[in-house]
Amino acid sequence: MTKTGRTVLLGGIAVYAAALLGVFLSGHTALRYTADHDGTRPLWLMWTPVVAGLVAAMLLAPKKPAADPFTGTEPRRIAWQAWALAGLAAAFAVGYYLSPRGDLWFLGLKLALLLVIPLAVVRVGWREWSTVDLQGRWLRPIAVVTVYIGLITVLMPWSGPSAPIVVMVTVFLANSLLEEVFYRFWLQTRLESLYGRWPAIIVSALLWAAWHVAIQGGGNGLPLDLASVVANQGVTGIFLGYLWSRHRNPWALILAHGLVNAPIAMIIAAV
Repeated sequence: MTKTGRTVLLGGIAVYAAALLGVFLSGHTALRYTADHDGTRPLWLMWTPVVAGLVAAMLLAPKKPAADPFTGTEPRRIAWQAWALAGLAAAFAVGYYLSPRGDLWFLGLKLALLLVIPLAVVRVGWREWSTVDLQGRWLRPIAVVTVYIGLITVLMPWSGPSAPIVVMVTVFLANSLLEEVFYRFWLQTRLESLYGRWPAIIVSALLWAAWHVAIQGGGNGLPLDLASVVANQGVTGIFLGYLWSRHRNPWALILAHGLVNAPIAMIIAAV
């Protein structure tokens, strides 16, 4: 890990520590778990599947690490792309928080900042992550996702109205697929190449968590809302980032994210 990587990692850890301290000192340890209503769940319950998923991902990690897809690429180009993507992620979080709420505005802003500009201006590749060698990288990541989603299903069973299939497909494409492509495949992979695994995971997880403050912050003021999403989505982002970094199976990663957004029970009810 480079000196800059250690600095980034320590800074990220400090952000997590400050967020968790704020959550515990304020007494707001029951956090919102969906944007559809104001229901909350205790922090320990939301962390249990994440911790179990992380442990499973570590124990089942392949012995041979995945190759750096940017080996031989000019470091300055990777750095420019990585921090341009980080800037777009921050712009999306701030822009959505300050903007009028609405599905069309959200979708338009997301497509512009997380897809169109990265492809047209930053010049990332839409299919660059598909070059990952998936030989021998199926059973273990799927087992990890099974542990993670299985615990979510048992500990936090879904209850409520089912969404139409067309809505779930739209949510899957706009959230699960697009977010994993942007935050993990494009951003995190470049940061890993520059600074190492954990700095990259921490930065991408925090940026991914940040945009959720507009929909799941809790309405307790910006500082505490930010602390809440770091303690919730930020911790989930660490699991997703580690799953991508160690197992490098894009489909398992997208599946994990998709089943969090649309639980199995909801899918069955819709069908």
